[in-house]
Amino acid sequence: MTVVQEIETRAERETRLDQEAEEVFQLKYQGYTDAQIRRQTGYTRDAIKRRLERARRNLGESTSNDVRTDLERSLDDVIKRTYSLLDEAETVSEKAQLLRVITDTAAKKARLLGVEAPSKLVHSMEQQWDSDDAH
Repeated sequence: MTVVQEIETRAERETRLDQEAEEVFQLKYQGYTDAQIRRQTGYTRDAIKRRLERARRNLGESTSNDVRTDLERSLDDVIKRTYSLLDEAETVSEKAQLLRVITDTAAKKARLLGVEAPSKLVHSMEQQWDSDDAH
């Protein structure tokens, strides 16, 4: 391979990666979850992460708001998946564990957004779950 061919090949690869990054960024911007993006594009989690980073570099959008939005969407994904598992839970103990995951994840999201859930409410919910476990 000549130097010119190698340079052209690199340029083609960079163009392809930029296009893939733009595609992933647009899907994320439209509200697609990482799982939906994986299904649609066939990219791995790491590939999606790299494409998003590349898109932000290309767009100059590597800001704290983007990071916060990505984290918020990830937390939302955890909550959605856990709710779907809740429907399949068979015992009170399983349901209580899943509800704890939902509550803990919601509390993390609240901290991320700067809105703390009242600790008295969380404590009250935990006491209720503990009493449900005892039955």
